[in-house]
Amino acid sequence: MSVPEIARPGSELLADDEATAPFHTSHLVHYALNVSSDALRTALVVLADGQDIRVPIIGLYPLLRTVIEGSALATWLVAPDERLVRVKRTLEARLSDLSHDDRAVVVASTPELTDDAAERSAKQKMRRENSKRVRSEKRRLLDHAARLGVEVDERGMPGFGPILETIAPVIGMSVGEVRGAWHFVSGLTHPSLSRAISMASVEVKENNEGGILTATMSADLATVGLALDAALLGFKTALDVVAVRGGQEDLAWTGDDLPPAPRFQRVWNDR
Repeated sequence: MSVPEIARPGSELLADDEATAPFHTSHLVHYALNVSSDALRTALVVLADGQDIRVPIIGLYPLLRTVIEGSALATWLVAPDERLVRVKRTLEARLSDLSHDDRAVVVASTPELTDDAAERSAKQKMRRENSKRVRSEKRRLLDHAARLGVEVDERGMPGFGPILETIAPVIGMSVGEVRGAWHFVSGLTHPSLSRAISMASVEVKENNEGGILTATMSADLATVGLALDAALLGFKTALDVVAVRGGQEDLAWTGDDLPPAPRFQRVWNDR
């Protein structure tokens, strides 16, 4: 599923773009929705084998976490009714991107003991040029915020935990449910044996000598269903909210073009 243009003439989102230009809000929102859409499609490709469902023990969870985070970002950016709050969030998201890009360059240019003179010089140059670019871009963002009378956090936007807390009322669920679902799915993306065992189906095959058990571990379908439902609800909410803000009624998702996988049962909510 590709996401169409989302800011129609006369829409609030287009007015946001005019206020934030050249740091357009719709560019961030459009990309966040496409990230979610791509991850959802990839998850369905993984699940479908043509006749039934194919469920990896871990492989779906990184994809579903991406769906949740992309959807949460899109919702967080456009949900507030106050334009200046939406503008503030756009500029803080841009500052976060700038900060992450900066850290990536700094890490990539870390000096090594084995570097020769040419390598050290190249890394120093990379850092100088990057530092100059970051300062310039940050100043542009802060000056833009000042012109609009918007006070931004120079550290950028909050993490996804606080973002999910903020949008919980928009989704129509409690903070604990929304943030808890994200923590739940996020935790399963890490190589934690205890977490995997607690959320998987474990079948003991035999009891060997010395108290050593042989067992098989497979994905628990209720766990997978909960994660899928959280991701689908997050994506649906993002589309609904962006559709209203962008004057794009046909962006709202009915589910017809992105049906649940075969034999999928909803276990998280009834929306």
